[in-house]
Amino acid sequence: MSKSVILSVATSLLIAGHVFAQTSAAPSEVVVERCLVSLIDEVNVPAQETGVLVSIPVERGDYVTVGTQIAQIDDSLPTKQREIAKLKFDKATEQATNQVDIKYAAKAAEVAKAEFEQLEAANKGVKGAIAEITIRKAQLQWEKALLQAEQADMNFKVAGMTAGEAEAEMEAADMIIDKCKTTTPIDGVVVQKYRHEGEWVRPGDPLMRVVGLKRLKVEGSLNADTYVPGMVIGKPVTVQAETPGGLIKLEGTVVFASPEIDATGNFDFTAEVQNQPSTSSWMLFPGDVADVTVHLDRPSTLSAHLDGSRK
Repeated sequence: MSKSVILSVATSLLIAGHVFAQTSAAPSEVVVERCLVSLIDEVNVPAQETGVLVSIPVERGDYVTVGTQIAQIDDSLPTKQREIAKLKFDKATEQATNQVDIKYAAKAAEVAKAEFEQLEAANKGVKGAIAEITIRKAQLQWEKALLQAEQADMNFKVAGMTAGEAEAEMEAADMIIDKCKTTTPIDGVVVQKYRHEGEWVRPGDPLMRVVGLKRLKVEGSLNADTYVPGMVIGKPVTVQAETPGGLIKLEGTVVFASPEIDATGNFDFTAEVQNQPSTSSWMLFPGDVADVTVHLDRPSTLSAHLDGSRK
């Protein structure tokens, strides 16, 4: 056997051994024990307006859904402001749709013009029959009627703008009234109340804390010598935990894998799990400890991941 053939065979064996070693080191699934379960959805719901808390219709432990009202701030002032704006709007709208003044001014201008022309014609027929001052006064009345017609038209346009302004004031008052009604932005359980009825609050003051249990995250770490972030991100997981109600299993997905390797040679990953309701409340809770099985690709694909990450 020639040296070139021997070298080729040896090289093939080395490559096969390298792939086999990587395949053995990176199985198709990996179990990470004692991972911490924690919250994804949690919020300190703030007040959005200044005023007195007149109502808090929920208590600790209540389950609330998105849009549920959880507090009411006194809205008597913006409500009254809206009433005033509505009256202004109705008045301006009536003025903006009523053309009586415009029509009257136009008719008055026609009459004044006719009177002026009649006096002027009479004076031309008989020189000096009508005093010059009388003709000039008639002309002035005609010009005044023309200006009044223009003013009536302008008043009509201004009334339309006033109606628009009053409508904007109504909308602004509605916005303040809506902000006086505090609603929850997430589905969850009220776990803490920071304020009570009768207290004065300002925008940004936290009213209560709501935590969501529909989605939870489970965090663990993997050995960077065997796995790389690209191998686990987006992969399905099975979460298993011992609870007072017995052994539970939930499905999820790896949503994050850190590109940083810590001092122990590991990198962190986070899996998101869809929690399930149980007869009492929920199957899994923040603070539980669970084992996570990450379902990886086939061994050949794992080897490609490792080769790509090392280049």
